[in-house]
Amino acid sequence: MRILLLEFFSSGGIFIDSECERSPHERSTLVDEGWKMLQALLRDALRRDGLYIDVLLDESCDHTTEEALLHANVNCHPVANAEQFTQQLDDLAVTADYVIAIAPETDELLSQLAARLRKCGASVLLPSASQICWSSSKTQTCQMLTDYNIPTPGILSQKQLASLNQDAFVVMKPDDGAGCVDTRVLTIAELSSVKPNSDMLIQPYQSGTDVSVSVIMGNNPVVMSPLYQQIKNVNQVLSFTGVEGDVAAEHAERATQLADRCIPLFPGARGWIGIDMVIGETPEDDMVIEINPRLTSSFCTLSEIADVSLVGMILDNATCHEST
Repeated sequence: MRILLLEFFSSGGIFIDSECERSPHERSTLVDEGWKMLQALLRDALRRDGLYIDVLLDESCDHTTEEALLHANVNCHPVANAEQFTQQLDDLAVTADYVIAIAPETDELLSQLAARLRKCGASVLLPSASQICWSSSKTQTCQMLTDYNIPTPGILSQKQLASLNQDAFVVMKPDDGAGCVDTRVLTIAELSSVKPNSDMLIQPYQSGTDVSVSVIMGNNPVVMSPLYQQIKNVNQVLSFTGVEGDVAAEHAERATQLADRCIPLFPGARGWIGIDMVIGETPEDDMVIEINPRLTSSFCTLSEIADVSLVGMILDNATCHEST
């Protein structure tokens, strides 16, 4: 089986990145962080026998230190400009049995990448276009979760905000944000001095333990071991710093049950989704915060502790899905 591994920024997508205001430092950081994710994906894939792997890679990445690229079953395709990225992406995608692609939801990067791959006939392991669309929007995700009676913080209207105590905490975040980017925790009193952008939404702050649960989608969805999310609050600004295992048994059980309830929202989906949630003081306080329709950083941690290839599990579920 031949697969194409693609992480948008480190695979050369940075050359067609639509965000023209990114600084050189930010662009370099995105490529470096993406390269780490791509390395984890490649190393995991090589644990599965019988895979022939194509990798698109920005030539600025230090590929000389990655032994996995020297494996006989790996073919690395360096990218130096936008033309090389688009041409090689189109060529390699159609020759691959499957494409495993990673991109953030912001600026519609994920949806545009998925659309491009599917337009050229690639079998890309991502949710459907409509599923990527609604789960990339926190407003639409909130509505979808509500429709399925899955507990989630609501979006506060101006009238509701006006009725809250001045000491009450709320969360302000962009509708299409990824991770904790531009996410702030404020009191109602502090919020009154802030002028949020039109794409910002405001929700009640949910106290509790931050947990992430990943699911391999397909005919037989596999709920992976929950992980604790490390989220820091510095000067009212939230930042995501990673995940860790050793989740308490009670937290793991409740998180898994909540993740199970989210699976029906993605009928027919293949690939990987990540579900971020808060486990509260009691099960009635547990809430889903958002859903990522793609591979997340949790993959790296889960791959390290897994006894088998997670890429292999993704492919097995995709193949099973197609054969039924």
